[in-house]
Amino acid sequence: MKKYIYLLLTVAPLLFSSCSDDDDKLPKITPTERGTVTDNEGNVYDWVRIGDLLWTTSNAKNGPDVWEVQYYDNFEWQYIFDGYDDEPESIDYVENYRPVYGNLMNYAGAVASAPEGWRLPSDEDWQKLERHLGMTGTDRTGRRGNGQAFRLQEKGSGTELAMQLGGAFIFQPKFGWVSLPLDFEQVYGYYWTSTINPSNPDEESAYFRKFLNGQGYIWRESCSTQQLMSVRWVKDAE
Repeated sequence: MKKYIYLLLTVAPLLFSSCSDDDDKLPKITPTERGTVTDNEGNVYDWVRIGDLLWTTSNAKNGPDVWEVQYYDNFEWQYIFDGYDDEPESIDYVENYRPVYGNLMNYAGAVASAPEGWRLPSDEDWQKLERHLGMTGTDRTGRRGNGQAFRLQEKGSGTELAMQLGGAFIFQPKFGWVSLPLDFEQVYGYYWTSTINPSNPDEESAYFRKFLNGQGYIWRESCSTQQLMSVRWVKDAE
């Protein structure tokens, strides 16, 4: 029997988008090297070197469509995306969302998506990048930093990393709702790390990073590896 999914209608908070004095005091970081990398589906991505790591500058577009991903034991995405020809949500995701914001993947898909020689960045890779941008206390959870998020969203100048606010698929089995990426598009950006959080014995969880529109903070949290988020790749510089 087809299950009914209740969509949580999320109203974006009022956001005040202005750089703080702290942001102005952060180190001005620019790439020391640039290049391109191609994934297994032929998509080409730019990368930049920040410190001793190479980072891709757009979200990964490869991997299975979200409605093809098995999600928990009793839920499948086709309950929302019920067919490419019939459902406007699936058409919008394929034709409009994915080309701009990349694919949303679960943890396993994010790890598997990386081209040969590249990897899903670990929690330490993210912390190294954050420290490079002047952040202290990078191993804390929750809201951290004083403007580094603005630096990571710079494109065409500065870091050129262009971290995007593409939202996520966040499903809460306890409450029976799922939030579509369009609810969070241009409001939140969620990015996987490859680091599993060992402190949650009941369900496998991994660390991620979250950005909020107009805020210079970067959130470090962990959640179920079955959630669907954006993906970047890194590689050690030679």
